[in-house]
Amino acid sequence: MRAPIGLLLLMIAASPVHPQGPGGERLRKTDLVRLLSGLTLAPDELAALIRRSCLSFTPSGRDRADFVALGADSGVLREIDGCVRRAAMPPVTAPRPAPRPPLSGVRSGFVLGVGQHAAAGAHPPVPLLFELRDTAGVPVSGHEVALSATNGRLGAPRVVTDSSGRVHVDVTLGPRVGPVEVRAQAGTIERQATLYAEPGPAAKLTLRCGEGRVEDRISLAPGGAAVLRVTAQDTFGNEAPVTGLQAATGDRGVVRVTFVGGDTAGGLVRVAPGDEGSTSLVIVASRQREDVSVTVARAPLAGVTHCP
Repeated sequence: MRAPIGLLLLMIAASPVHPQGPGGERLRKTDLVRLLSGLTLAPDELAALIRRSCLSFTPSGRDRADFVALGADSGVLREIDGCVRRAAMPPVTAPRPAPRPPLSGVRSGFVLGVGQHAAAGAHPPVPLLFELRDTAGVPVSGHEVALSATNGRLGAPRVVTDSSGRVHVDVTLGPRVGPVEVRAQAGTIERQATLYAEPGPAAKLTLRCGEGRVEDRISLAPGGAAVLRVTAQDTFGNEAPVTGLQAATGDRGVVRVTFVGGDTAGGLVRVAPGDEGSTSLVIVASRQREDVSVTVARAPLAGVTHCP
């Protein structure tokens, strides 16, 4: 049998009061009975407390009758009913985002700038672009791509794809003439692009007579002839084209230039010695200039390259 209200009041008389629920928890039935039977809270204050703390139990029809008998007004009963409805509602959970399709090795790769030629030490004229897409064909943004290069220098070893799923690979070709291999890796996907470094502008000329390299001075024997081989190099030492070759001497009576030309290996300058003595030989090619002192003597000079 249900205990009468008076007995309920006696049962909770020795229980401590928790106006906001034990430890801030929901209100128990004994807490609610005590608050209704006391004069501590006005009805609107009790309704606000129930709204804030709610109940730790589901009141039965008899419980509601007891609460009314103890003085619960419509506002208190409305908040009790609200607690019951909220307790019966399933918890709200945020929807889980759909799993993203995996990266696609078929749809990802270099999409622009492959196969370009540019001078060693220069950037390719067209940007080198790598694109990352998933198996649905959608560009993948914000994904890190690791870069490496052979015979090339990168601006950054790691880059992140932009909103279009692309990265601009900042690569400088060279220093050696020949293929430049650039690799991009995203997860398990790795792709390679090949570009080509060409000789840069000539930075200096090299002169040779036979197997010997001509520095500042050469000596010639009277009555003979000599051929100087002219080559050009860029700033990295790569062989550069020899263009606009010219040669002249300061004294044609000592040395005359008899031929200026070239072949697939570079430029050629043929000189013929005359009277014994010394003069200058100036060779210009590829916007570079070399000045050589030439001495015509019957005996080779010590420390000077002898050109047969």
